[in-house]
Amino acid sequence: MFDADNEVIYVGKARVLKNRVASYFTGQAKDNKTMALVATIDHMAFHITRSEAEALLLENQLIKKHSPKYNVLLKDGKSYPYIYCSVNEDEFPLIEFRRGKKHGKGRYFGPFPSANYVRNSLHFLQKVFKVRQCNNSTFQNRSRPCLQHQINRCTAPCVGYVTPAEYQQQLQYTFDFIEGKSNQVVDSLMHRMEQAANAQHYEQAASIRDQIKAIRMIQAKQSVEMQPDDNFDVVTVAQQNNLYIVTVGTVRNGQFMGYRNHYPSAPKETTLAEFLYAFLGLYYDDQITADAILCNIDPSNKAEITDILSAIKGKKVFVTSKPKGNRLKLLRQAEENMQNALTIKANKYQTWQNKWALWQTELGFEQAPKRVECFDISHQMGEHTRASCVVFDDKGAVKKMYRQYIMENITAADDYAAMRQVIEKRLASIKKSKLTYPDVFVIDGGKGQVNQALAILEAQDITSIRVIGVTKDDHRTAGEERIYLPDTKQFIKPESHGLLSLMIQYIRDEAHRFAIKSHRKAYKKSRNTSTLEDIPGIGTKRRNQLLKHFGGIQGLNKAGLDEIKLVSGISEKMAQVIYQFLHSKGSNP
Repeated sequence: MFDADNEVIYVGKARVLKNRVASYFTGQAKDNKTMALVATIDHMAFHITRSEAEALLLENQLIKKHSPKYNVLLKDGKSYPYIYCSVNEDEFPLIEFRRGKKHGKGRYFGPFPSANYVRNSLHFLQKVFKVRQCNNSTFQNRSRPCLQHQINRCTAPCVGYVTPAEYQQQLQYTFDFIEGKSNQVVDSLMHRMEQAANAQHYEQAASIRDQIKAIRMIQAKQSVEMQPDDNFDVVTVAQQNNLYIVTVGTVRNGQFMGYRNHYPSAPKETTLAEFLYAFLGLYYDDQITADAILCNIDPSNKAEITDILSAIKGKKVFVTSKPKGNRLKLLRQAEENMQNALTIKANKYQTWQNKWALWQTELGFEQAPKRVECFDISHQMGEHTRASCVVFDDKGAVKKMYRQYIMENITAADDYAAMRQVIEKRLASIKKSKLTYPDVFVIDGGKGQVNQALAILEAQDITSIRVIGVTKDDHRTAGEERIYLPDTKQFIKPESHGLLSLMIQYIRDEAHRFAIKSHRKAYKKSRNTSTLEDIPGIGTKRRNQLLKHFGGIQGLNKAGLDEIKLVSGISEKMAQVIYQFLHSKGSNP
């Protein structure tokens, strides 16, 4: 469904499209949310799919693409964490934490609901099974064992302290443990311990005993006992002050893998049953590994969502709000975690709402702004100048709209020129993305920087954006910021550590953090590269060969043309290019 500006405002699916669409206009739907939607509809478009599962996938893709205002939106942009193992690539595979797309050719375990769970699991696996977690570059260039071997958390395969067969055995134990087969691992280890003891290999038997003890301790920490074949998700939902929360707990192969909280946005007056139905469709948009989903309430159209999820999985998926036994205990535990998280989030949300109202009560705005953008410049002695733009609305930071800008062709340390350029670039990107203009530009700086922004807005005939500046006092004391209002050409000094001071300080600090992050990345990259790599044909490998051959850049600078020719992989023509480069300008390895 589209509005008069051709913006997508709602995406939905139906078995019988005519009946579904007609229900919006025949008075069957009386709630305020639906009536507001109907009043905004200008025209519609539709697609025919081959199945309900395919319709769900298409619906989710369109919702994620257009973010319609009358749909429930799953805003958590983080990808889920995996445990990755480089099997089939290395003789001694590594195991590590990964997010995002599955690029490696090895084996992936997950996704897991919690990054902390994955990191804690990797820490435990390294301690018990001693499989390497260093990257391939470190592994391939070791000539002696590292600290991890010294503290008994790695078998040092990099220097041949363990055979491939023994390493593969520990790797298989790692896989089995991740898959929830801890009892099977313990049985195998006990058998090996008895064999080692009978062969009078007592040190080996003691080491295996310690592995068994560590696994038993982990098993004892499981608060709710599960069956080895338990494979389900726990999904609980709640709502408070227009703030919705979903807590998802995951159990795979009898192992509880932790919780993850989601705070999707939803139209006002969306019922929890409707909200849960929409969330399940978004969350399981293309894959589902659970055999059952335990919910604290039944979703609306329960039979329909069950059929759709079953079609995606290819086998029956059970959705229930009435589990029994240990599953009920876990559901109650998930509800308790959810309520605690919601209380904390709701308090923060209410505090932010109180702060946001200060645009009117303290700064004299006719109405609170819908969107505020704050800019900051970061550089070091004028080098690698970067600018940040962070975005806030009445709900808090809108991190998906954060942007970083590279400042080009300006005089070093010219903050005025940098501010002019970032404002120009931001306005250009707003136009290119067809976004609405923000209500306020917050400039980290005083009159000078504010005037640069005002000059750009005036030159482009933009009058809808107000500009304010934020400066620290002479001693740069946190909480003592002053706000410059160019409309009245006055400075306002908020109450020290009052709500207005805290809000402006938070917005300014977030812009500063984001700018510093970009600057440090660029600065670090420049210090980790060599000027030798500016020579066409010289990459990291040849640079290292040259530096190793001559013992460093000083030796290379002193070398003659004939000596450079002797380096492996350096042709006569390349040697001449290197020699001319070194003697025409200084170098830094």
